Amino acid sequence: MEVSGKRRDPDLDKGSADATVYCQPCEEEGKCAVAQRFCQTCEEYMCDPCSKAHKRFKVTRNHIMLSKDKMPSFYPSTKQSDIGLTEYCRTHPKEVIKFYCPTHSDLCCGDCVVIGHRTCKIDYITDVSKDFTNGREFRELEPSIKRAEDLLSGCISKVKELFDEVEHQSKDEIDRLRKFRAEINTYLDRREKELLGNIQKMKTDDESLLTELKTDCELAKCGLVATRTELTSGDVSDNQRYVEARRAQKELRKIQDKMEKMAGRMKTRKYRFVKDADTEGLLGSKMGLGTLDVSGEFVPVPDLSTVTWKQEADIPVRTS
Repeated sequence: MEVSGKRRDPDLDKGSADATVYCQPCEEEGKCAVAQRFCQTCEEYMCDPCSKAHKRFKVTRNHIMLSKDKMPSFYPSTKQSDIGLTEYCRTHPKEVIKFYCPTHSDLCCGDCVVIGHRTCKIDYITDVSKDFTNGREFRELEPSIKRAEDLLSGCISKVKELFDEVEHQSKDEIDRLRKFRAEINTYLDRREKELLGNIQKMKTDDESLLTELKTDCELAKCGLVATRTELTSGDVSDNQRYVEARRAQKELRKIQDKMEKMAGRMKTRKYRFVKDADTEGLLGSKMGLGTLDVSGEFVPVPDLSTVTWKQEADIPVRTS
């Protein structure tokens, strides 16, 4: 693993939290002492005596001091305050981002470098940042981002058009479906009315026939009752009784003829409602009323086929 522009730290390759780090205040005085604490505020490693002295002074008394088991395993000798604030690593929240791996396009802390980029050529941000921010790649970045923003703004505008299209299409198709359903309801109501009318006519005709038959029977019966009364009356002479008897015989023959005719009329029509096979089949169909026919696509989005992506910045640049 190589870090461009920075002297190789022999402890970095160990990849362990036990890598030896030394007290920085002591080093500035030409002494060598193993660090036991790390002041996160000053960003310095300290031995026990220095850390105790650090806590005695009012100006540094409230500084955040990390114990040896919690202090960073590696920290560049240049202070954060000297290179400007970057940010803490997302993978190792206690470590600050100090490196960049061009091979993987990864921003790294010391732990990231040891764990995942041993064989990579690593840029030390402090050494390369000034040349990068003054170079062509950085100057092209803002216009490229602006072009990407314009493309995305166009996409957003087209997506809004698609939202409108989806809303209108949904409304139109719902209206068509409900209109068709209303037509079906109208048709079914009409057919129901026709069938109910037919049933009512059957009932009315049969009731009229039975009423007429009943009336004929009652009239014939009344005539027979009157005839029988005359025949059994004691105030009637034999001659008159003879006349009534002959009249009754003739009337009986007429009534017998009527009754034979009545026997042919003594009936009604038998009927039943028969379901329409097509309509009944519709009830069992999973596609009743209709289906949705997806015949195409509405695609008003910008043509991105003429856009390429710059590898170093991962931003779109139109080729024509």
